[in-house]
Formats: sequence, structure tokens, C-alpha cells
Amino acid sequence: MKLLEALGIRSGDVVAFAGAGGKSGAIIGVCGEAAGEGFRVLVVPTTKMFLEEASRIGPVLTSENLSELRGRIEESFGVARAVVAGSALLSKERVGGVEPAWVDALVPLADIVLVEADGARRRLIKGTAEHEPVIPASATLVVAVGNVEALGKPVDERYVHRPEVFSELTGVGAGHTITASAFARALAQGSLGKVPGGCRKAVLITGVRPGLVMSDASLIARELWGMGVENVVLSSLPRDEPVQVWTL
Repeated sequence: MKLLEALGIRSGDVVAFAGAGGKSGAIIGVCGEAAGEGFRVLVVPTTKMFLEEASRIGPVLTSENLSELRGRIEESFGVARAVVAGSALLSKERVGGVEPAWVDALVPLADIVLVEADGARRRLIKGTAEHEPVIPASATLVVAVGNVEALGKPVDERYVHRPEVFSELTGVGAGHTITASAFARALAQGSLGKVPGGCRKAVLITGVRPGLVMSDASLIARELWGMGVENVVLSSLPRDEPVQVWTL
């Protein structure tokens, strides 16, 4: 099964990815599948995106002028099926994000728009701050991402982005073990806590492989179902090539 199919992404969708443990890999994977099916795909961060990852998608275009950026995107779609658009190239080799209203204005240029809506400093899971995720009004689907390898790990900086926020949200204190319930709550009430009305929701659990890890991911999925998240997708991202995908 493809990520595109499992997450229910279709033409016309504006999909915001939030969370940790494989957002960029998921965006790259979905983008490749969609472009392979002939869709024009626009990837836009509303925060930041690593240039190394953005470059794997297609041409990376930046401008601090919306009209200029729109023109560059239209021109690039003449030769590429997938394009990344940002405000500027920043230090540390990152692509700067754009205002959510810019995403709304750029939506008509593509068949599918994918938005990297927050950051996680490459941790496995995160505590979502008050200002996160940065979701455009045009979003039709929000996908919360977390890596199953966080399960059983202690709440600290090695594994959790903003561990103090994670503890406030989940009730699991610093240094204590991350449970399936805490993992699910961090996604359902953190990353998906501010989903616009009428917007679909999904969770993508990464780092999954057959066996015990699959069983652990299933425990998290059951917790998520109890919190009202019906679409839970499991994936071997970011490790395997080709990526394996399962639905429950």
C-alpha cells in the first residue's frame, strides 16, 4: 500500500504534516508517489525545512515576494512535477517558511499541496507548543507524525522535542517512561489539537517493522482510536527503501 492511499490524500488536498520522527521523510514519500501518478505537487514549509531534504523533492524556489514566488512556481511546473517553495535560504542550510496566507494563495497552482507545519529537531516525538503547528486555513487534512521508537524511552531531550511541554500535556514527568497512552495523547491533543473545523485528521506512526514493534504500534493505535482518531497508518519510515505501509 502507498502512503498516498493509506493517508487518504487525493487531488485538491492541502495536507499539513505536524509532529516528529519522520515528517520530512513522509512528505518526500508522499510527494514521490503523487508526482509519479502525474500530480503537480507543491511542498511549502510554514516554519523551516532542511535544504538537504527539500532538494530531494525537486527545484527549491525562494522569494520574499508572493507574486514573484508564484511566478517561479508556475515556471518550474513546466519542467518538474514537484516543487518546494519558501521565503528564503537560511543559515544552517534551511529553507525558511512562508506565512499561512501565502500557502492559501499558492494552492491553485498545484494538484496537491504538502505543508511542513512545525519542527522537532529530529527527535522521535514532541511536545507541541502553543504557537504550533502553523496550519493554513486552506488545509483539508492534518497528519500527526510520531516514531514508535519513542515508546518506553524516558522523557528527556534525547528523544523528545520540548520535553517539558510533553510532560504538561501527557502527565508523564521528566525522566519517566513514555507509555502508549502518552504517545497517543501527544499526537491527538498536541499535533492534532488545533485542527480547523471540517479538516480531516490522520496519524502516521513511523519506525514500524513486523514483530514486537508492530505490536507496540498497535497499542498506540488503540489509544488513538479511543481519542477519536480513526485513520492510523503505520510505516517503516524513515528507514526502509522501499517504504512499507500498513493500515489497521
